[in-house]
Amino acid sequence: MIDIQKLIEQANELSPLPASTVRLARLVSSPESDLNDVAELIEFDQGLTVKLLRAANSSANASATRISNVKEAVGRLGTAQVMALAMAASTRPFLQSRIHNYGPGEPNLWRHSVAAAVAAEVAPHFCRVPVPPETLTTALLHDIGKLVMSRFLNPEILNFIKSAQEVDHLGEREAESLLLSVDHAELGGLIAQHWELPERVVQGITHHHNPEKSEDVICAFTYMANQIAKRIEAGLDGRRLNLLIPDDILEQVGLTKSSLDNYCPIAASRFEQLRKRYDAV
Repeated sequence: MIDIQKLIEQANELSPLPASTVRLARLVSSPESDLNDVAELIEFDQGLTVKLLRAANSSANASATRISNVKEAVGRLGTAQVMALAMAASTRPFLQSRIHNYGPGEPNLWRHSVAAAVAAEVAPHFCRVPVPPETLTTALLHDIGKLVMSRFLNPEILNFIKSAQEVDHLGEREAESLLLSVDHAELGGLIAQHWELPERVVQGITHHHNPEKSEDVICAFTYMANQIAKRIEAGLDGRRLNLLIPDDILEQVGLTKSSLDNYCPIAASRFEQLRKRYDAV
């Protein structure tokens, strides 16, 4: 057993998010804020303004009218996409690194994170239950705990986790909890707290494998986004993955099984658009 406190300290050593990104996350989560508040905050961040205008005028979002100011860009994209865009810009450098020796066949974390965020982005087109605006960000960051574990844990402990899964047939989280007293989802929630992200984001990350432990529907949406991301990645790798989302989760998010069959190809197509635009995805 390792010192869990040291693992948490390692999590807290991750570079803090830019102040503007944290403030933006709080604004999006506040029922009192509106598009004008969001636009005003972004206007004072030159880097984020450039990224926002590019995204608003991209081939995936553009219309006949070209966007030239932040307020119009926020209106076109919506606060959920704006928040996810800011979070992606802040976290991409370390999410983009490959996790070595973590579990059997662990994929590139950035690719999986983007696939989950895309699944969350597409959700409003298929789910009858309103999708919380924080869901894109939560889906993007849901596996952030794996990054800290892969950086902090020595090869011997990582091999123990791998062996517990392959030999003892334990699930990933069960193996982590057995050896570390914490799983990657719980650790990810602690990181989100350290970054001072909204409580709803913390809940979604912490319970993205066990949404039944939270009353917030964002946990069910994040669970679903994670599962759809795995199916998207399986297709990219030439594998076939049966997508099994429990009936109670489908009911929580307002999705039928027939709608789910249509949902996955649309999410995969959207992800493929992003892959073509960004070579690193």
